[in-house]
Amino acid sequence: MAPKPKRGGHLHQIDLVRLVTFAAVIFDHVILGLMSAGAVAAGGIGLLCRYTRYSFFALTGFVQTYQYRNRELKPVEYWRRRYKLIGLPFLMWSLFYWAYTRYRRGGISNVVDNFTSLDALGTALKSIAYDLITGHAFYHMYFMSVSMQIYLVFPAVLWVLKRTWGYHRYLLAVSFAFHAWLIWRMMLPPLGIFDSGPLGKLWSHLTITLLPYQFFILSGCVAAMHFEAFQAFMIRWRAQLIAAGLVVVAGTLWWYTVAYHGGRGNVGNGPDFDRMFRATNVFSIYNVGAFIAIIVVLYCLGTLWQQRRSQGSLADKFMAKAADRSYGIYLAHALALAELMRFLREHPGGPFWPKVLATYLVTCLLTVFVVETLRRSPISLVTTGRNMISWKEQNEVTMAACALGAVVLGIVLRYGFDMLVGQLITGTGLLLAISAAVVTYQRRRAAIEEGATV
Repeated sequence: MAPKPKRGGHLHQIDLVRLVTFAAVIFDHVILGLMSAGAVAAGGIGLLCRYTRYSFFALTGFVQTYQYRNRELKPVEYWRRRYKLIGLPFLMWSLFYWAYTRYRRGGISNVVDNFTSLDALGTALKSIAYDLITGHAFYHMYFMSVSMQIYLVFPAVLWVLKRTWGYHRYLLAVSFAFHAWLIWRMMLPPLGIFDSGPLGKLWSHLTITLLPYQFFILSGCVAAMHFEAFQAFMIRWRAQLIAAGLVVVAGTLWWYTVAYHGGRGNVGNGPDFDRMFRATNVFSIYNVGAFIAIIVVLYCLGTLWQQRRSQGSLADKFMAKAADRSYGIYLAHALALAELMRFLREHPGGPFWPKVLATYLVTCLLTVFVVETLRRSPISLVTTGRNMISWKEQNEVTMAACALGAVVLGIVLRYGFDMLVGQLITGTGLLLAISAAVVTYQRRRAAIEEGATV
């Protein structure tokens, strides 16, 4: 029997790119939640953080291709595995956010009212189906909807790439040309053929399809197909690529200020909000160079980390844990931020940047607490895409103590300071307490079974 093809080694450089990208998307969402329409500096930083949308999809294409470039991919097995690890959390979080948005609008009764009659139930099911198809259950869930589409077509993409060796540069050229045309058109009124009918529906939902992201997905796939040459190139020209990337970023920021203040390019004249929206838009042709540059710079920095990392060091362990938690952090961070934003909107004022940094720090800490709790709970697989951390690696006493502290803190914040985020902290603490009880039960059962076999 022929030996089974080996998977490639772990991509430590990707861990750094992924970590920075997830950190940046949270920072962008914090800025968007707090900035005013005319905050030029905040808008510029937010613009740069918007590379994350494309980076996510480039990483997906890169990692999937790297895993299967030298292996046979059986589509059914591939889909079964990917949709189990990604689809289940997407389903569970979509249902949660669907209920959460209704709870926040009118309390628990507003959720229950959706199931009090057949008509209400039918409307609720249609709404849920729409959210699952479009990823509109919450503002960040589009990423999961597009990811599901990537996994659907990836076997075909890999098949094409393996049979067009030597022509990949031409595929990329055509892909970029289409990308440039499409995002240019997206900032303009739609063509007549997209005014109504199926094409009109497609155009109005274009941002949750593969089409605006296909160049970055394909770029990740092609880079992974030529991994050895790509990696060598990025290391050989690392300093030059970083320098060139910084120049492109600086040029983009210059153009952003010119466009915003002068109505240049596709920004036009209008209210501050409209000009800021267009100048910082993730689909603006004027910004795409900066997005590509940032991704390239991050990969170059990732190669530095790969070369200089010390296995088993604190930094190495942190990177490994961050990679393990990244999916759950993305799914949960919007919940943590939404709970904080309710309090911040009720208490406006104060210096902008200290508020941004404090909100960002608290959002990250709260998100990590939620995800660490989920990873230790029986619902880990369906909420984070990872199996529950083994009870052998958990300390139920520490878990119970943390759970108690979280419940107390949550109650104090909710009823002492009228901060709704206290409910999230309390609920997470209760889940951690339940998980501690599960670990205690599993440990005792194992001890009994071991005693019975002696």
